[in-house]
Amino acid sequence: MLRIIEHKDLHVPLNLWDTRRMTTSLAIIGGGVRGTAALGRLASRVRGSQENSPREIHVIDPFPPGSGRIWRHDQPRALVMNTVAAQSTVFDDPSLGFSAAQPGPTFAEWCAEVAAGRIEADEPWTRSTARDIRPWSSPPRALYGRYLSWAFARFASMLPETTTLHVHRECALAVEHASSGYEITLANGARIRADGALLALGWLPRVPSSGQDISPDSPIDQNLASLGAGERVAVRGIGMGFTDLLSLVTEERGGEFEADPEAGRPGALRYRRSGAEPVIFAGSRSGLPFLAKPAFGAVPPRAEFPALQSALPELRSRRPLDFAHDVLPLIEHAAAASHYAALAARHPAAFSGDPRELLVHFESTAVHAHRHERDHWRRAAQTLVPDPALRFDPERIGAPLRGRTAATLDRETAARIAQDAHQASLGFGSPQKLGLHVYQAARAAIIPVTEFGGISSDSQASLDRYLSLANLAGSGPPLFRIEQLLALHRAGIVTFLGPRLEIIEAGGRRHARSAQVAEQGVPIDRVVEARLDLPDPLRVEDPLLRSLTDLGLARVWPGSRDRPTLEIAPADSALIGRDGAPVPGLHSVGPLHEELRRFTIIAPIPDAGSTVLREIDSAVSALLAHLSVPANASAASDIPQFKEHV
Repeated sequence: MLRIIEHKDLHVPLNLWDTRRMTTSLAIIGGGVRGTAALGRLASRVRGSQENSPREIHVIDPFPPGSGRIWRHDQPRALVMNTVAAQSTVFDDPSLGFSAAQPGPTFAEWCAEVAAGRIEADEPWTRSTARDIRPWSSPPRALYGRYLSWAFARFASMLPETTTLHVHRECALAVEHASSGYEITLANGARIRADGALLALGWLPRVPSSGQDISPDSPIDQNLASLGAGERVAVRGIGMGFTDLLSLVTEERGGEFEADPEAGRPGALRYRRSGAEPVIFAGSRSGLPFLAKPAFGAVPPRAEFPALQSALPELRSRRPLDFAHDVLPLIEHAAAASHYAALAARHPAAFSGDPRELLVHFESTAVHAHRHERDHWRRAAQTLVPDPALRFDPERIGAPLRGRTAATLDRETAARIAQDAHQASLGFGSPQKLGLHVYQAARAAIIPVTEFGGISSDSQASLDRYLSLANLAGSGPPLFRIEQLLALHRAGIVTFLGPRLEIIEAGGRRHARSAQVAEQGVPIDRVVEARLDLPDPLRVEDPLLRSLTDLGLARVWPGSRDRPTLEIAPADSALIGRDGAPVPGLHSVGPLHEELRRFTIIAPIPDAGSTVLREIDSAVSALLAHLSVPANASAASDIPQFKEHV
């Protein structure tokens, strides 16, 4: 029978080095989304193995296994995901082509099973909330954490009976070479022997910068409770963490949102103050928040890139590529085709001539689209669609704000947000949102040609610009969060300061302003860093990473520019040591390697050949080969239901 040992109540140092010397062992450092998926891939590959020698698996994370830190269960239930339920999973599916598979429910399917009583709920809130979830819902983050914990328990139950699973509710402080394998030191003094280890560290907090009162981190781990009622707070960053921050200092403090029939727009809200809110002055590098997710009322449609998919083999054969010349036209071709097809179907009066003239061009070049054809459809669109606002133009969404005073910047930002909210409310009726949906989805499609230095250094700025616009279009919150932001702006709780936010200290006072204006700025009491930048191995507060680099078990990729990243091997995510060679038995996956892997920040998406799961599977396969544990090549089809959590 499988043994699961949880060490969260351990108060004395445990030495698992001498007592387990003859046992093959593997450590997974990080028990969140990627650590859970890694346990699943491990269970798939060793399930049914005839290897009789005992083996041990150590999962190390101070937070609950499955949910980890970011998705833990105790966070406020008003905080929601910016991904719909049907597009979240940690299980395998046929699109991955794994011979040893571990199928299971997507998050949406799990919610349906919980609601129906076929999967046991750990508390009444889980089941009652699951009943309200539809495949296109943006569920509470805490509910997703419950799903991940359930998945972790299910994967654990699939391990062979000869395996002992140790769950250590501690931080890993160091990984060092030992006489046989590695020794991992935990924060409580325990030392664990492992023949190999997979790092699934996820997002790590950065070293605080000067001038911040609250440093960057996940909003649930920032000390936002210290922001007093009426305090004037400058917030740097209007991205993924900003909407959570707003929720925590408004509705979580008793404020209420209600329908605003006077706004003249369906879905518009007004805000009723509780009196406990601070006053927020928001700015960022661009001054613009991420755009609202379209209200499709269904699972977002699958984006198609026929020209890009057709060109991928040839493009990969001649890397490094000129992104602007070789790749971007293929993305824009697919996005523009979606935009203009929707425009012709829904607003034919927008065309001054026959829309088929443009649509036939897209159809005839669906498999072979190049830069000169981009110029062709752009010229045709300029002729056939007289109103520039109705043309496909992704650059327009990120166009610089033009205001030259604090007041004009605030008004212009709010107007852009309102216009975007209107487009999002149209759902399938918005050609703009349909085109941008394809444009942003290409981030995953271009991984094979952009990862591991696939873009020339001269073309890197073009790739960065594309990713900036794609993130703006595709990484935003659900529409109701943007409506809440507009309501808070109308209520005077939020003021938009504009691009290039500056904090100026003079005469013992601090002021915040956009570098675009000459005014002194607004007086502020506190500064909060809301930007969730990618982990920087040179600027994170993590002793484990320091131990790896100090001991030569990891190094910063020599090709890193202004965004350092730990170097890994393309084939299996093995850490590259100081000497430039892969370190046997040490692998790492996730955001620490974004500059190499590309688009590592997303969770696995079902039925999309998830690059996240492929990366994890390659690392797990390499680790098992390192341990000389045979992998099971047969698919697992007789998987029972599991109802208990670790």
